Formats: sequence, structure tokens, C-alpha cells
Amino acid sequence: MKKIILSSVLFLSHFAAAQTMVWGNSFDTPADLQDWTFHDLNNNGNGWVQGQNIYHNGTSLAYGTAGVLRHSISVVPTGSATGFIAENDWIISPAIDLTSAAGTITLAAYIGRQRTTHTIVARDLYIFVSTPQKEVPALADFQAMTVDAGGNDIPSPYKIQVGDSANPFPADLTQFVESLVDLSAFAGKKIYIGMWANRKSSGNNIQNINIDEMGIFATSFLGTNEVKRNKVLTQIGENPVKELLQLQLNPALKENTTIVNIYSTTGQKVLTTQYSRGINIAGLASGMYVAEITDGKTAEKLKFIKK
Repeated sequence: MKKIILSSVLFLSHFAAAQTMVWGNSFDTPADLQDWTFHDLNNNGNGWVQGQNIYHNGTSLAYGTAGVLRHSISVVPTGSATGFIAENDWIISPAIDLTSAAGTITLAAYIGRQRTTHTIVARDLYIFVSTPQKEVPALADFQAMTVDAGGNDIPSPYKIQVGDSANPFPADLTQFVESLVDLSAFAGKKIYIGMWANRKSSGNNIQNINIDEMGIFATSFLGTNEVKRNKVLTQIGENPVKELLQLQLNPALKENTTIVNIYSTTGQKVLTTQYSRGINIAGLASGMYVAEITDGKTAEKLKFIKK
């Protein structure tokens, strides 16, 4: 079951304030990875893919029913990838705009294992910060973050990890566990996130992961009033949405001056309209969107799915 996208506000026990979604991906369909880049550096046809989760059903590996981003030495549950002993695969996100995000910024990821023997599943996150000199990174920029001049692994300070004693896996391998990563250091920046899957004799050597979804949340936004925990936030009446996006407006927002902007996951504005309790989105393609609700002083962002 999807956890992030059904609520635009995340209440974390680790933090004092509610956090509002800035960016997210459910990995439900191949279209969700349209703007991600992939690199199969050992050229064996195996790598990061969107698809059904793979898990062990007690007898053998099988496909589950969740749409995930996964990497596995098993191309399908019935066979292993050729040449995976030298596996070397990257996936790099599109630009993630945190230029308006402030306060505490948290990445939430929901992670599943593929085998009972995988008691801990982790993945280093390599984060590139855009600059005026180099806004868009190359693969080499991410590779430079992984090893030093002597070829020794450089531990990343940012990692999704579940399955340890503090955050154990359930017995059911079809279930996913939440991992939280503090990205507050990147407030006000535009970033890219790269993940590496490799196989070598020692050091950084990680395979087999199901990522059910990822989202980044912030406690406040630059240039807007902070949406505080005790305020009544704008709510979506039904999510996923068929034809009408039903909004119950935050009382702090003024109805007659509130505008609703709807963006695709790539950041493209696809609809602008005056606020109403039911906004017709029948013309939008199926997928995930962000609704920005603002009266010019206070702004909120909510994630929803169009069926």
C-alpha cells in the first residue's frame, strides 16, 4: 500500500513539526521514471527498472503486486542476470527543486527486501548540488563521490537503510519499511540524487532492493508563511482522483483570492484555475501531480494521483 502519496503532510515522530511534500515518486508505472537516467556500465542488460516488486514467497522468488523501483541480480524471479559478478549500474533522478524549501527537510523512502537472507537493506544516496557553473551533472560527477584517488570507498553521509534492530523488517517480505534521511543541508538548493548498484569483492557491494516510493518533505517554505502543525491544512477529499479534485480549503487561505496551480512530476504547469471545492481535471492524463494552493501570502503543496 502506498504511504506517502495518500497524504501530502507527513507527521514524523522524529521532528517537532508537520512536513509538507516538496517532491515525490510512487514508481507505479514506467512513466514515473521518464526523466530519470540509467547507466548499465557492465553492459549485461540488467540494471535499475520500474516494475513489480520481487520477493521470496517461501519457495522461490516471485513477483508481488506493488509498483516499485528495483534493482536485482535476478532479471526475473526464474533466473539471474548474466555477468552480475561485475554489476555496475546507476540511476540518477531528475532535478529536485528545493530552492523554496526551508526548515527541516526529510527524505522518506519505503524499502522492501527480496530475500529472507537480506536482513538489512541499504543504499547510499549520492547528491549533486547544482551551481551556476554546472547546473546538470554528468555520470562522472556521481562516480567521483564513490571512491577516493586510491580506489577506496567513500561512505556517503546520506543513506536509506532498513532492517537493523532499530527499524526491523516484518516477516512478510511483501511489506515495506520506512527510512528517513535528513536533507536539511540542501535547503534552498536544486539537487540530483544518484544511486549505485554494484558487485565487487569488498567494500560498497549492494544489490537487490525494492523501493516502493520516495518523497521529500519540508517544514516551511521560503517566501511563504509557514504552515504550522496546529493549523487546519487544505485537504483532498478523495485520492486517487477520477474527474474532480475535491479540496477542503485551509481556513487560513482566502477563497476569493486563492489560485490552484497543478504541476506534473517533472515540474510542468498543466493547469491554473481559481479555487473551487471541485476542480475538473478530467482532461489530465493518468499519473501523479502536485497541486499548489496559494492566496499570494500562504502556499501549500499537495500530492494527488489522477486515475
